[in-house]
Amino acid sequence: MIFVVFGNVPIPFLRLAKKIDEIACNLSEEVIVQNGYTEYAFKNVISRDFFSSNEMSEMIDKASLIISHGGYGTISECIKKGKKIIAVPRLQGEHNHSQEELVRALDNEGYLVGVYDINELGEKIQFINDFVPKTLKRGNASKVINEYILSIIKDK
Repeated sequence: MIFVVFGNVPIPFLRLAKKIDEIACNLSEEVIVQNGYTEYAFKNVISRDFFSSNEMSEMIDKASLIISHGGYGTISECIKKGKKIIAVPRLQGEHNHSQEELVRALDNEGYLVGVYDINELGEKIQFINDFVPKTLKRGNASKVINEYILSIIKDK
């Protein structure tokens, strides 16, 4: 199962909604989407606005692949669990800030695969089969991400 997480930002993420629905019929696994505040008439996936914290954790555990927005919470939980992650950062207008810097940094370090052009999502899903994510010792994901965020703040 592929689990797609839009997060809980009260701004639509139509770019990801349209693309995952378009390519889902060509995937060999069921696709379940947590679409948050994105109102979209999905045709090829199972969607639900929100899951409880426990349900989210269970869905992440069951999934062979997580496709996520670039939010810290979802990404850090998936890294801690050693999951394969494709991250599609929300851009200005889709969030109160761009998520691209965090996704690029974690992509460069080998923790996830970033998608910066939504038209490359299908290709990245095919690539993910050969991707082995870098792992962190339990409890280190938050530390690594926090250190990176602090380095960005200090550089500005």
